[in-house]
Amino acid sequence: MLRVRFILVLLALWAISSAGCKSNSSSAPAPRDPELARKENDRAFELIRKGKYEDAEKILKKAIAADVMFGPARNNLGLVYYHEGKLYQAAWEFQNAIKLMPFQPEPRNNLGLVLERAGKLTDAADAYDRARQMEPDNPEFLGNLARAKVRRGDSDTETKDLLEELIFKDPRPEWNTWAKESLFRLSKSAEDETPTTHPATH
Repeated sequence: MLRVRFILVLLALWAISSAGCKSNSSSAPAPRDPELARKENDRAFELIRKGKYEDAEKILKKAIAADVMFGPARNNLGLVYYHEGKLYQAAWEFQNAIKLMPFQPEPRNNLGLVLERAGKLTDAADAYDRARQMEPDNPEFLGNLARAKVRRGDSDTETKDLLEELIFKDPRPEWNTWAKESLFRLSKSAEDETPTTHPATH
């Protein structure tokens, strides 16, 4: 009787281990095709430039299916969601892009755009600042950081220095004019004279 029970226990353990091996083999990661992901991402980027966000979204999902680790596709999908007003989805994709491309400043800047649109100006300024630390001479990152700080109501020396630097470095006329007007208002230290309109990023 004991021998029969022992055999039954062995059979049960064998069945469990076999099932475990099968489940592990079925959960193996899908093969990656970075070249296909890159091609699809390039196609989608051209559609984004033309404002065809719905078409770009479909292609970007194909790119991600080809290679889930391809960061640029995540970043561009975030841009699609941002332009469509889907801020939660956009933030999710930009955060994924940051993880996959930790040394690229663009996803951090783009995350800042989402946070700023959502009214989270402090978090947006932090994201812009991280992007700017990685690429200090980029006028877009500089302008976005200055705008977030002005919108937040900052009037400290650091904000004024950012505006002065923006005037010197940014060739975009609308940003140059805005920086000069903002610096002038801040220098007068009038609480009710903070600019009510701000230039938009590309």
